[in-house]
Amino acid sequence: MTLRPLLPAILLALVMSIVVAVLAVGRDSGLTLALAVALFVLQIIFAAARVNAPFWQAGAEKAEDDAAATCIWRNAVLAAFVYTWSAAALLAIYSLSALTWRHWWQYGAALAIFAVAIFLYAGHLSAGRGPLRTPQALGILMGLTAFQGLAMSVAFGYLVLWGKLLSPRVDWAANYIFAAGSFTLALLSIVSILTYRKLTSARALE
Repeated sequence: MTLRPLLPAILLALVMSIVVAVLAVGRDSGLTLALAVALFVLQIIFAAARVNAPFWQAGAEKAEDDAAATCIWRNAVLAAFVYTWSAAALLAIYSLSALTWRHWWQYGAALAIFAVAIFLYAGHLSAGRGPLRTPQALGILMGLTAFQGLAMSVAFGYLVLWGKLLSPRVDWAANYIFAAGSFTLALLSIVSILTYRKLTSARALE
């Protein structure tokens, strides 16, 4: 399945999640905030399953010449949406609620920069044949994706195992966003790598 039909649902989940998150923080409700972030995370997981599943079908690598590049492009767009959601959630929560944290805008800005960079990359990747679509370039990107997956797994483990989600400090809401974002990006990284390896290994056997 292509990504375009899923975009309205992703955008709706993004907006609704942030609105509920701001209201949850205003009421100091960690449970409601958890439900708000889960709304977006589940939508991204559903989208990832829909766009990657066709590449696991028999003969998928033969049906599409640029299957590997297409797979990477779709997962990159999903990752960019995760960074966008994380940035927007942080900026909205700490600017629209009474909760204050001095580092909110630095983290929000950094996440926004990552989102823009990945969207730009995805745009160039989808433009057609070029240096970004060569097997060497895609292999390098998969290396970066593996690094992202490892880094996000470590970040998620740190937030959970060190009890950051139960912290009473003013960054408690940010920790929910960081945990949801890192978990989703780690999962996306794993799915993207597995799908890419499936496609490239199938091509190598031809």
